[in-house]
Amino acid sequence: MKEYFQRDIPISLHLAGHQALLGEIIEGDIQNVQYDARLVYNERKPEHLQLLIYYKQADFLYEKLNFLYTSKVNILEIIQPVVSQHAWVHPDILDFSGSSLIEIKDTHYWDHDKKTLMLVIDNLELILNGRYAGDARFKMNENIFLHLDQYIQYGMLGNYEGNDKFIERNDNRMTKFGPVDFILNFNHSYKSSPSVKDFQITRDAYLTLTDQSETLKDTELLKLGEDLCLLMSLYWEKNIDFFSAAIRINDLENYKTREVFRFTSENTDYAEAYFLKDIYPTLYEFAQSVNFEKYQIYKVLVRQAVPRLIRVKNLDDISVFMILYNIIEKFRNYFLENPFGDTLFIIKEEFEFTKGVKRTNEFIKNKIKEIGEIVKEPDQAEFDSKANLKVSFIKKTGLIDQFENFILYLGLDPGKYEVELTDLIRIRNIIYHGSIPQEDITIYNKEMKVMIFDILLRIISE
Repeated sequence: MKEYFQRDIPISLHLAGHQALLGEIIEGDIQNVQYDARLVYNERKPEHLQLLIYYKQADFLYEKLNFLYTSKVNILEIIQPVVSQHAWVHPDILDFSGSSLIEIKDTHYWDHDKKTLMLVIDNLELILNGRYAGDARFKMNENIFLHLDQYIQYGMLGNYEGNDKFIERNDNRMTKFGPVDFILNFNHSYKSSPSVKDFQITRDAYLTLTDQSETLKDTELLKLGEDLCLLMSLYWEKNIDFFSAAIRINDLENYKTREVFRFTSENTDYAEAYFLKDIYPTLYEFAQSVNFEKYQIYKVLVRQAVPRLIRVKNLDDISVFMILYNIIEKFRNYFLENPFGDTLFIIKEEFEFTKGVKRTNEFIKNKIKEIGEIVKEPDQAEFDSKANLKVSFIKKTGLIDQFENFILYLGLDPGKYEVELTDLIRIRNIIYHGSIPQEDITIYNKEMKVMIFDILLRIISE
């Protein structure tokens, strides 16, 4: 039930390397100094972390760090672990490689004879000596609760019968994902007081990974957790992410656990509908349909598409149209450079001509100049000067065949969709040139979304 946790960590501030800069405000030699510090973080929801550093007033530590900060020095790189004098002591390590300093604050708070300054940061990783009991466990954001709740049926409390169960049904199950097994679950906790007859039950959602081989490194497990969050975001069409994780380490002497903290955006979304529900009733069925190797290859396309598919849920029809069209266009451009399977995807970009390139260009240019004869005299010079620009345009094939050929290339049926590709491109051109289509474009948006999911399923499924 407790939300805020704290961890005391001694740190060493390597200020000596900035002697010349700090010499502008402080006289004398600058030394590296050890300080007591406390990390404060929220265990129940995404929130910035606070690193409190306690120092003697005579050190003027806030003034030093704030001066370096305003001088564009990365303060987090100054913070180093304390090296113990005892071989059996292994202090926690703060890993700021993925961190950004949000703010540095002088709190005016005293802890006995020491002042306190606060560093507010977004992300952090802790390398710890103690061993996490499992392989990897990710604490999930609130968007997953609505869906995970549908996999669980709670019992009826208050009957006081011997066979009463708090949870009567749990449809979550261990499912294979590449080299690991994963499962989603709730962890329940409660708070009560001897003087109060009511008590409160709360729950946190977790994604748990199991590495049966015990050979995967912590960084690999972290990446797999990220992959599954992306897959869940695609399935439920909302931002599904973790904000903290505990991952075991198996390749670093004296250190056994990596704790990860991330300030992930909540973007709370209570929508229950999502496209894939009718095809795959549960996330686990969807995950089983995914080919892990293909997913790794085409994950870049999934990562591009998912945020856009989430974003269009709250936009006007014209914006939705252009974003969905752009997703398909990006897919097409990707496969122009990266073949799907063994077959190359080639778009015929220009018509074929009977003459060579130079003679063809001259022929077209001369014909354009002939057209200039019917252009009014004030505009003739400008028209003739732009003849070269019109040559390439005339030689190009249309976009219509490009889109239809792409759908066919992936083994999909263009006839499945209730719109013509010619209409998609026509409407795109109308909007692109600043006009508003006169027709209702919701059907086009609906069919483009279907097409996008068809493409994604085609490239990542078994």
